[in-house]
Amino acid sequence: MSGIAVDVRGIPEVKEALGKLEGPAAKRMLQLATKEGGKVLKKTVQAEAPRRTGKLRRSVSARTVRRDRPGTVIAPRPKVAFYRHFVIQGTGQPGPTKPNPFVSRGFDRGQAAAMAALEKVVDDYLESL
Repeated sequence: MSGIAVDVRGIPEVKEALGKLEGPAAKRMLQLATKEGGKVLKKTVQAEAPRRTGKLRRSVSARTVRRDRPGTVIAPRPKVAFYRHFVIQGTGQPGPTKPNPFVSRGFDRGQAAAMAALEKVVDDYLESL
């Protein structure tokens, strides 16, 4: 499975405000922010997924992981579409299936919108303090 990490940089005001928050409040806000960004990315990855049967597209999920370090994983679920890696990486065998990196394309297309959703959650949370 392809792993993509997003590192937020270049937003000094947000970094300064996050530095003021401590403990569970900051952690919860980051969980909500990454969840909202993950929802946006899930939609763009699903839009890029092949539509032959629709099973691969429906298998794309956004899961929140690790409560101690908030984050979201967007990927096709292996039990629903076991053949996902053949589509993403290709087969390379006789009569090869060419790679279709729809997860990477979806991430590239939705990155700006996901960052906007993430920033909106952070701004809303900081305004409520």
